[in-house]
Amino acid sequence: MATFDFSTGVLSIDKSTSLFRGRPSPEELPLTAAKELAKYGEWENYGIENVKVWGKTFGVTARYREKKLAMIDFVWVDGVAKKVDWSATEDDLVKEKKKLSKLIAFEAQSPCVSSAIGADTFVFNWGTVTVRADLRSMVVMTSVAYTGTETTQSD
Repeated sequence: MATFDFSTGVLSIDKSTSLFRGRPSPEELPLTAAKELAKYGEWENYGIENVKVWGKTFGVTARYREKKLAMIDFVWVDGVAKKVDWSATEDDLVKEKKKLSKLIAFEAQSPCVSSAIGADTFVFNWGTVTVRADLRSMVVMTSVAYTGTETTQSD
């Protein structure tokens, strides 16, 4: 099972794969089980399927900007909204967002600093975690956005 360290912002997927602020692109430091999703301009996106963290299963997208990790997106694949797909209602998405926000607040031992129907945001010294119910794409997504350019890795 993967772990996410809220004190550093490091997602450790397995012994050989960790995602952290400023991590070099997979061309410089390969990612186990990652597939290239898209490259456009200064952005590169890589996907890793079925990552278990916080007791849930997520599809993870690592988003690189100028060859350094800038963001990680988690899409909850065993959540209600993903299971019912386009049949999900706004209420389903909002309930799922609330459930994930509550889980993250518990895991991080930190309350959200901003809460709205569509998004809850948590702030840490390395960046932010936002849980968002996206009504257009009918998914609930958790995004980790790193601030600054320093590299952080815990081993």
